[in-house]
Amino acid sequence: MLVKLFATLVASITLLCSASANAEIAVGGGYQYGGVLGLNLSKTTGDHVMFASIGLVGGALGYQYVLTADRKHTIGLVLGSEAITSEKGFAALTYNYFTQGADKPGWTWGGSAGVRREDEGGSFANIGDTDTKALVGLHLGYRF
Repeated sequence: MLVKLFATLVASITLLCSASANAEIAVGGGYQYGGVLGLNLSKTTGDHVMFASIGLVGGALGYQYVLTADRKHTIGLVLGSEAITSEKGFAALTYNYFTQGADKPGWTWGGSAGVRREDEGGSFANIGDTDTKALVGLHLGYRF
């Protein structure tokens, strides 16, 4: 599963980079950044933001929609996996606030709510039953 996710993330990041030289780069922590600390590469087209992230313990793919005319509020969806609490994957709805706007450099923060899947062995072994649990997360990042 992790190998497939990593290959998908690399392919997505490559496509985002080749699609435009105007891709935005951010660093941060939270599910949207692949877990504890990660790199997020996004592409904004109109009111739509697509992103791929790779972090120290996982990765994520997502979509956000800009809600307001000042472009500071977005809602979206993130899918991914990370080794600490969701090695079998996660899916969450997201809210983001961008201090300068969704397509400009600056701080961003927000929250996520959804589901995550993990087994009894955690990140160290694939043993026991796989449980689906609630996911509630906060994220903080800086876009360059």
